[in-house]
Order: sequence, then C-alpha cells, then structure tokens
Amino acid sequence: MLPVDKIAFLQNVPLFVGMTSQELMDVAEIVKEINYPPDTTIIREDDIGDHMFILVEGEVIVHRGNVQIGKLRSREFFGEISIIDRGPRSASVTTRSNCQLLQIDQRDFWQILLAHNGLAISMVKVLAQRLRQMLATAV
Repeated sequence: MLPVDKIAFLQNVPLFVGMTSQELMDVAEIVKEINYPPDTTIIREDDIGDHMFILVEGEVIVHRGNVQIGKLRSREFFGEISIIDRGPRSASVTTRSNCQLLQIDQRDFWQILLAHNGLAISMVKVLAQRLRQMLATAV
C-alpha cells in the first residue's frame, strides 16, 4: 500500500476515526503490511503480545480453544489489549481466507499514544465498548 492508501484506509478504522491527517500520517508510517494464507494462526491464546493487527482484507475467527467467539473483517482490529499491558493474549486468531493485515508494534504504538492523545481516547472508548459487549453476552 502506498502511504496515501494507508491513510485513506486508516481513517475508516474505528480506532482512528476523528484523527487529523497528520496524526493518520504518523500512524501510517509505523504500520507494517503482512499477508497470511488461510488457516494460519496469527496470535495464540496465552502468548505474550507485543503487537496488534488491523485487518485490511480477508476474514479471521477469534477463538478460545475450539470455541469460536467472534469473526472479524476489513477495518476491524485485534491484539489491542496485549499491546497496552503486554499481558497474555485473551484468545487466538486464525485466518479463514487470504488476509492482508497492518501490524503495529507496541513500542511504536506507545510513541503514537504519547504524541496523540486522540488515539488514547479512542482506545479507551473501544475497550469500554468491547467490555460492555463481553459482559452482555456473559449474562
């Protein structure tokens, strides 16, 4: 992807909505493009996480063991919890099709968070939404 394509894509990812063009340009500079074939486990439950992913194309399933707990498509992201606290992954993520992803490493992510508090606010909102969804389905 060209830098301009990354910026155009990122501005439609919920985590980055509302960021300025300059902020999006800074994010676009730190993302790494990665491709995975079908049936590839990208992250494993309980592994220590130091990066997150944004799905550009394709579909992945989120699962704990053999139990599917979610399905993600373009513009959705995963791995954001471990990138914040460097704790163990809460679930595994496996590709269902050929997938193109953008990877953000923890060190780069924290530099962006410190430089752009709008991203920090977006991250808190997204985590709160995911927690509410998880609690709603646990009842």
